[in-house]
Amino acid sequence: MTSLVDSRPKRRSQPRPLAGFGSLLRFMMRRDRVRAPAWIASVVGLVAASAASIVGLYETPSQLQEYADIAQADAAFKAFAGPGYGLDDPTLGAVMMNEVLVYSFVGVALMCIFLTVRHTRAEEETDRAELVRAAGVGRLSTLAAACVWVAIINVVVAIGLTLSLLAFGLTATGTLAYSAATCAVGMVFIGVAAVAAQVASSARAATASAGTTLAACFLLRAVGDLGTSWLTWLSPLGWAQSIRAFADERWWVLVLLGLAAAGSVAGAFVLSMRRDLGAGFFKQRPGPAVGSPRLASPLALAARLQRTSLISWTIGLAIIGAFFGIVTDEAEKMLESEAIAEFFAQAGAGTPTELFLATVVLMTALTASGYTVSTVLRLRTEELAVRAEPVLATPVSRRRWLLSYLTVSAVGTIVVMVVTGLAVGLGSAAQLGTTADILPVLGATLAMVPALLVLAAVTVALVGWSPRWAQLAWAGVAISAVVGLLAETLKLPDWLRNVSPFEHVPPLPAADFEWLPLVLLVLVAIGLTFVGLGAMNRRDIG
Repeated sequence: MTSLVDSRPKRRSQPRPLAGFGSLLRFMMRRDRVRAPAWIASVVGLVAASAASIVGLYETPSQLQEYADIAQADAAFKAFAGPGYGLDDPTLGAVMMNEVLVYSFVGVALMCIFLTVRHTRAEEETDRAELVRAAGVGRLSTLAAACVWVAIINVVVAIGLTLSLLAFGLTATGTLAYSAATCAVGMVFIGVAAVAAQVASSARAATASAGTTLAACFLLRAVGDLGTSWLTWLSPLGWAQSIRAFADERWWVLVLLGLAAAGSVAGAFVLSMRRDLGAGFFKQRPGPAVGSPRLASPLALAARLQRTSLISWTIGLAIIGAFFGIVTDEAEKMLESEAIAEFFAQAGAGTPTELFLATVVLMTALTASGYTVSTVLRLRTEELAVRAEPVLATPVSRRRWLLSYLTVSAVGTIVVMVVTGLAVGLGSAAQLGTTADILPVLGATLAMVPALLVLAAVTVALVGWSPRWAQLAWAGVAISAVVGLLAETLKLPDWLRNVSPFEHVPPLPAADFEWLPLVLLVLVAIGLTFVGLGAMNRRDIG
């Protein structure tokens, strides 16, 4: 008998779902060798700096009680900081939690969102994930490795927070409760970002979706803390806050956060199994077959790419500005506390309202610096995604391409600051019944623009001179925030204060206007821009 040989091609066996997990985990660690320590140092460092300032400000029981009285009576404090657990009998730990708890949650959540999307959806968008999967890697390995790696970073942050608070003499039980709750919030938003990475079709959309979820959680918690308490329990931030660190700790809330984290991560794995690599459940809308002639210039293209970002930042800062404006009438009451008065004294000498508005303007400008820097860093994003080369293959010079993004950043920064200034002024006018503060506040926000342009120019110089280190531009934002808000408390030396461009802006409306420092800041920005332009012409693209 003649044996028949089956000529059909053998079916290639699929790799196990988690094949290559260890290699991918090591690869992610290698990729984040700079980014991960930067995130850890930023979060832990800011909390440690806040702890140092609070320990220095509130040294006596009477100072603690003054703070507690204001925090419990002021709706603004409750909306931004929480209901003030432990302030009925205030301790240093309770004051510390009221100052940093919610902001720690937001900072860690943002860290987990950015890093999770970076290692999942961003890799698919650039087609690098397809090359990795071609090497016999399981379909769940990338997502699993990303979740584990970001969770490790999250745990390291929690350990750093624990050590930093213990170093300032705070009790171990409250410190552990705070660190555990912060870590649990991070785990929840690892899951949120992982789900967003499966649903969205681009890294930007995934980050925006997860960020919107975080904003909604913050809003629900804020409204709940102002009186509608059941809304607090719709937000993971509200659950974590309810651990009541340094008060009557309630450890069971960690179970809720753990279940939410496990459920969201499990949901991400299920969604990952039900979609094609590179695709999302919400597909991107196809563009027109022929591009608009209005996008023919690099400036128009840069403006189109940054349109959504500008709208989002403008609306967000306008809401924050309006809120601060509405609580302007509480300025005099807040300054009754010696410790809070010392903080506002950094803005100069003036009436309580002027000091409060000057501090608000500085805080909004520091927040807006995130938009300014991120807009210029889009240059590096376009370059790494190989979208810069087709533009530069046309009759567009490198300098023109770079200046287009810088122009969008500068104009967008002015728009953001003008709208924010008007929002603060109008909010103050609605509460105080006078429009006298609108123009001074608008002038104060515009005076911050030269300092923001310096940060944009620093980013241009880094992108042009050493693109690998372009992300160091965020260090300028961090240093400016520490100097602007904690310089007096931390007794920072003059040379370090002068590193921040905001230190050279007159704190309007609590000080007299001066032209010279603003002109010098503009000249510094122009000089750094020329450095970046010259370096861009001498290096390879990509």
